[in-house]
Amino acid sequence: MTKGSRKSLLLIGKVMVMTILVILVAGQVHWRDYQAISAEGAVFRPGLATCLQDIRLSFYFGALFLQLVAIICSALRWRLLLLVQQIMLDKASVIRLTFLGDFFNHFLPGAVGGDAVKAFYVMRHSGRKGPALVSIFANRFAGLCLLAFIALLTLSALLAGGWSGVSVKGPVYSIYLICLLIVFILIISLSRKLYLSKRLKRLTSYLPFSRQLNVVREALHRYRQMGGLLVPVLIFSTLIVISFIISVRLIGLSLEIDIPWYHYFLYLPLITIMTSVPITPGGVGVLEELYLYFFSQAGDPNKILAMALLYRLGLLISSLPGALIFLFGRKISRGQLLDGLEEVEMVMAEDEEPSAP
Repeated sequence: MTKGSRKSLLLIGKVMVMTILVILVAGQVHWRDYQAISAEGAVFRPGLATCLQDIRLSFYFGALFLQLVAIICSALRWRLLLLVQQIMLDKASVIRLTFLGDFFNHFLPGAVGGDAVKAFYVMRHSGRKGPALVSIFANRFAGLCLLAFIALLTLSALLAGGWSGVSVKGPVYSIYLICLLIVFILIISLSRKLYLSKRLKRLTSYLPFSRQLNVVREALHRYRQMGGLLVPVLIFSTLIVISFIISVRLIGLSLEIDIPWYHYFLYLPLITIMTSVPITPGGVGVLEELYLYFFSQAGDPNKILAMALLYRLGLLISSLPGALIFLFGRKISRGQLLDGLEEVEMVMAEDEEPSAP
């Protein structure tokens, strides 16, 4: 089977999964207003259309602003990680590339999406393939680490009795396993002795996703001596996570959803970590199903689905500057872009690790 055939089959499989999930989501909501029977008798509940019509725009605009803040902070964090790789880009260029990547994340069906677009442009600028890819993986990994840490702190506070009588969804306990895995990767990667071990490298080559694991190891190893850049990277990461969580909280408030604030800090990191796996194109269907499951305490699936849809709409709106950059910025033909993305995929599929700068 050729590489093109495998990619086509994988895309078809993702589209099929997405279709099934969208059908499941659609079956859990009411599109029109309806009456529900409760202990207090018949209760009127708005359908999805009414929920979207009654949105409080001031809260939603606040959410959009915070999503833009998160994108800019992500760009500035990526610039610091590029500096460690000795790739020099000015702030404006990195911000433009970040918006461009976010825009393509919604329209490219592959597993890497907008990250491949960013890698392509950085590779053209610097001529250094490995370090460009490593910086992008490191930027993603830094965000996932802090998301897991926030969820871990929230869950630990709940279990310690900070809020008595609070029940949480069972899968949220997997955050302990996720954090253990992150700690394990950090220990393995930050140990110079283990990093240079030929035996360990040979053993990891037999594991599933060994290439991706080696890329992560390489990324972390390069950043083990960040020095004074570590603090600003942590600051930007914190701003990104807080802006993201509060933006979704504001969307919930715009729909008058009654969910305790700490549920956002507990469930949103886990949802983000789960949707980072490219199960469907753009995570369509997966994100909505996870919102319906984790935020079911609100008791109104119509509002929960509306929150997920408005969040996805916010992502599209906040990425529109990337569309303007692509249309009116430095010209590049569609053929050049496709060739560049194919080159990025070939670099990612190479057996050897990216070379150190």
